[in-house]
Amino acid sequence: MTIARRAVLLPGLALVAASTDAISYLGLGHVFTANMTGNTALLGIGIATGKTGAILRSVCALGGFVLGAVTSQVFVGRRRLLASCLAAELVPLAAWFGWWQAMDEPAHGLPRYGYIALAGLAMGLQSGAVTRLGVPGVTTVFITGTITSLVVDYTGRLRGRPLPQQTNPSHLLQALVLVFFLAGALAGGFAFRYWGGTAAVVPLGILAVLTAAAFAQPPEQES
Repeated sequence: MTIARRAVLLPGLALVAASTDAISYLGLGHVFTANMTGNTALLGIGIATGKTGAILRSVCALGGFVLGAVTSQVFVGRRRLLASCLAAELVPLAAWFGWWQAMDEPAHGLPRYGYIALAGLAMGLQSGAVTRLGVPGVTTVFITGTITSLVVDYTGRLRGRPLPQQTNPSHLLQALVLVFFLAGALAGGFAFRYWGGTAAVVPLGILAVLTAAAFAQPPEQES
């Protein structure tokens, strides 16, 4: 994948992940469906406090995410790895949005767990695809690693110890991912505040545009 394509697609995917996380946290019972680090912590808190609902929500998110990451490996070796994974990611995100709209009510009871699993599945597919691209120091479903890589590299440069060239990521790309992730969280938060469950159309719409852009590019071997 060329630098120009990365600069467009990866920050865009950060928008998708962050807006999905914001909508899930606000609308599905304070659970993350993209950030599994935070979600694992919520699972531990749920177990410690004996809150069965919190445990089930976290388990659904983790299970969906793992299934999505596993499914993403079906596309490994294809010339359009990222585009194929994004197209597959559209399916659970569209189902998430459509089901929530069809219920036409706040997310409670059993449907909530289904929404969580679908959103987690979509984020697992995205994470698996981005991981296979092998872009060092850049992730799209969480930003802890991106922040760490950026800070460590700059600190090392100030001390005269930059990262090895083969692991030195684009700082511009990292900065774009960080900014777009924050923007996605803001977009998802505001959208849910005013639209409720209809806010799920935000990550779905962004992903649809990114998928079309990925398929519009010349195919590459992205394994």
